[in-house]
Amino acid sequence: MTNAALDKKLEEVMANRQRSVIRMRSRIKKDRDARITEQLQEKGYEGFKIGDMALLANIPQEGTINNELAKKARITKQAMSKVVKSLEKDGYIYTRKHETDNRATVIFLSDRGKQLVIDVSGCMREIQGFYTDIIGEENTEILRNILFKLVETIYPGLCLPAK
Repeated sequence: MTNAALDKKLEEVMANRQRSVIRMRSRIKKDRDARITEQLQEKGYEGFKIGDMALLANIPQEGTINNELAKKARITKQAMSKVVKSLEKDGYIYTRKHETDNRATVIFLSDRGKQLVIDVSGCMREIQGFYTDIIGEENTEILRNILFKLVETIYPGLCLPAK
């Protein structure tokens, strides 16, 4: 390919990049994360890393083990162990030895962790309302259905149908 042809191809790629679904989704995620972080800091959650929410959001009330949490968060067991130690130190979770498996530790949300999950949920509702104000109720429902179809196809059984 000549330099002119390569330049033209790059120009096409750059022009189409702005409307890439993946790029737009990434920008919305960055916006959402920034808004949540700002709101959480205002609520006193200084230093909380929004990326750790994937762990907290996947801890059921009855607790879970590190391996299951790592699978749900889609990270290695070693990386999960590091995050667990950090969140335990910060008081968002606590751990107990597994009753029947001495090798395993059960992870639970502490009261502080439960309050954080509740506060993040409130932030998410507020942010979703902001986005809905921009695109309208009808487009929000269309977008929700499209995203549901994508997620349900990629991760069958992960989503529950709307009530």
